[in-house]
Amino acid sequence: EKVHSCDQERQSALEEARQNPREGIVIPECAPGGLYKPVQCHQSTGYCWCVLVDTGRPLPGTSTRYETPVCESDARSKSTEIDDPFKDRELPGCPEGKKVEFITSLLDALTTDMVQAINSAAPTGGGRFSEPDPSHTLEERVVHWYFSQLDNNSSNDINKRELKPFKRYVKKKAKPKKCARRFTDYCDLNKDKSISLQELKGCLGVSKEGGECLSFP
Repeated sequence: EKVHSCDQERQSALEEARQNPREGIVIPECAPGGLYKPVQCHQSTGYCWCVLVDTGRPLPGTSTRYETPVCESDARSKSTEIDDPFKDRELPGCPEGKKVEFITSLLDALTTDMVQAINSAAPTGGGRFSEPDPSHTLEERVVHWYFSQLDNNSSNDINKRELKPFKRYVKKKAKPKKCARRFTDYCDLNKDKSISLQELKGCLGVSKEGGECLSFP
């Protein structure tokens, strides 16, 4: 886990903003000692949200627009890593050390697909993409988006039938192939033959909030 101090991240964001001035990049505000200021804002959209001062990670549900949210000045990440049931979970048939590579390649493929879907969505059909929750990371948005694609009957879990396209997708897109075979079993923590949003986030390595249930807008 690389620790990025706020100052490093600010430097690279400023650099990126200089190269792509039209992108509207978020530039972190730093406090002394490599920490983040508890309130961060996105200048071009007027959104502000609270973050953990040691990691800069947004706190879900704190974003406000055109006003400053009330944040704890010293909210830090509690070591929720221990709460991550997937951290030491074995992915059957997947060699040690390949799991992260596999999940990263799967998330990359999903992110690319989401961006393409948003760009090609007709203005009417793409309405639900227009205002993503600013407190979500890109990965969280990707998982929410993909989950809603799979969950045809809006039951808030992906049942056995709905899992078929997911299995096909994983086989096609993610490497190494050996890891794909049992990936849906790996995601199904409570072995109920369906995958909930939390399980999907967990097995894709996105839920680091410690089992927090994020409500849909």
